[in-house]
Amino acid sequence: MKSHLVLTLALVLIVAPALVTGAAEIKDPNPPIGVATGTPEATGGPDAFGYTYSDQAEADVAFDWVDITGTGTPVVSGDDSGASVTLGAPFTFYGVTYTEMVIATNGYLSTDPTDTGPDLSNDCPLPATPSTGGGARIYPLQDDLLTAQGYYQFFAECPRQNGRCAAADACSIFFWDGTTHYGGGGPWQMEVVLYHASGDIVVQVGPGNPELGSGSTTGIQNDGATIGLTYACDTAGSVGDNAAIRFENGPVPSFCIPPVPTLNPWGIAAFLVVLAGIALVVLRRR
Repeated sequence: MKSHLVLTLALVLIVAPALVTGAAEIKDPNPPIGVATGTPEATGGPDAFGYTYSDQAEADVAFDWVDITGTGTPVVSGDDSGASVTLGAPFTFYGVTYTEMVIATNGYLSTDPTDTGPDLSNDCPLPATPSTGGGARIYPLQDDLLTAQGYYQFFAECPRQNGRCAAADACSIFFWDGTTHYGGGGPWQMEVVLYHASGDIVVQVGPGNPELGSGSTTGIQNDGATIGLTYACDTAGSVGDNAAIRFENGPVPSFCIPPVPTLNPWGIAAFLVVLAGIALVVLRRR
């Protein structure tokens, strides 16, 4: 009888790993990476549309720099300048889908293709009608600035993982290099990451900005300046070195959440057949 028990346990140990493997089978042909964190803990908002923000103080928002100065396309440079970029994929912002955006040397993005970037007055709190130009706006750090070079690059799979999304997402990165305040101060670098599928926006500001938010605007607003969300408005120490701020609208998109593992019916069937065979052998030897 002991030999039968030993045989049974041995067979179970052989079959069990295959059963466990079947139980962990993922239906998605492209398994996601990272860990989904669920709805983020917002530190600001929501605005009237539903956008909230979280910054680097939250566990799922990290300063994760992507330098595209060697790979991105040079788009604009100088003082009070702006240039339109055709996005690598559509991006939905405040419910409107855009295919191009303007990057301005004064530290903002605009959806108005005619905006040539002269808006140097950081009107805030948001929403605030721009001093000049229009369109929906994303303000990583708007002020009277000069930018040595602004870049753009599209990634089919973003090199910066979105902390609240387990799935890989395409992204567009706008990058300001060699940015200084008009009259002196700097330089520093900053970037905006647009996640095309989730619609999330991440602003990152590197070290070197001496004002640290004391005379600038960081936030977002819709076209028409009727809805907006301010992260920082003319407040000293509000945007420090290596700052990361994520703007998101609503809960985690469904595609970001990994599929729930399902039991493998073939593994279960094989396991039951083996057990039945063992039982038959035991009964015949009695």
